[in-house]
Amino acid sequence: MAALGVVLAVGFRASTARADPSFALAWREGPAPTACVTEAALREVVAEKLGRDPFTARERADIVIEGEESSAGGRLRARIRERGRDGAVLGSREVEAESCPRLVRATGIVVALFAKAREEGEPEEHRGGASERAVEREVAEPERNVPTASPPAPNPPLPRERPPRSAPPRPLELSLGLGASAALGLLPSASAALRAIARLERARSRWSFEWTAGYSVPQSFRSQTVRGTLSAFDQQVRMCLASVRQLHVRLDVCGGAFWGAVIPYTAGLTERNETWRPLAGPVGALAVQLRAESGRAMRLELGAAVPVVGRTLYFHGIDGEPERVHATGTVIVFLGLNGLTNL
Repeated sequence: MAALGVVLAVGFRASTARADPSFALAWREGPAPTACVTEAALREVVAEKLGRDPFTARERADIVIEGEESSAGGRLRARIRERGRDGAVLGSREVEAESCPRLVRATGIVVALFAKAREEGEPEEHRGGASERAVEREVAEPERNVPTASPPAPNPPLPRERPPRSAPPRPLELSLGLGASAALGLLPSASAALRAIARLERARSRWSFEWTAGYSVPQSFRSQTVRGTLSAFDQQVRMCLASVRQLHVRLDVCGGAFWGAVIPYTAGLTERNETWRPLAGPVGALAVQLRAESGRAMRLELGAAVPVVGRTLYFHGIDGEPERVHATGTVIVFLGLNGLTNL
């Protein structure tokens, strides 16, 4: 029985070790003359704190720790983020210091705590408190060279009797962008439109919400008795579900509502000139989104709207009978390309 217990214990520890997440470091350095925090310096500080190098190649990592530095009000600042394999932001932290050595060390402490806490399965609220205290100590201490001796003892865990810090709300990512689209069935011939888009995504969720609006370039028409131009304005509100959600690629299936108006500017129509003709109906779309490490993205979508409320424009012919100028299609098909950036 003792031998069996040893075998089970060894197997359990091996399984736990295999379950530890793997990490990659992706630090965006500033311009060479003014760069303060470098990836090499961060790796040295993290190895000192953990007693080993915890990082692996990015393509094999479960979690990517990324960041960059900036300056504000004479102080140096660094921002560190954790991203999962699917690109979702798992956590972020900003540190400030008055000098490069202090900023390098404080940033390295945060990166080491991120990696150490994930491997030990420490709750996020405990990680936040330990990270703040460790960074404040490092910034407050006098500047010193990085020691070559063995790493210091790890920070003591937060006492259980102390009430934990409240967990921060799960982050929401807002993206804004501009683009262009083409449509069939909205105006007399294929139409081109300028579009604006706003997307709201929640970390670790496949659901997202988006709003988009567009203005279609006017089209001219002319006959013996009537002439003018037609343009259009439309809006779409959609909920999207990601059927594919990876670090840099996302495939969404979207559905929602479409409404807008055909805007005539004519002479000779039986209806009052420049009166907007409303449109409304359901809309569906497929969208592919490619995201860069900088947070910018390109989004290509193909969709269709079915106007439950459509519009037909008439004029009186020579014989007095009404003749049709234009009627919106029973289905409006559109193809769009948008550029997005995270706020």
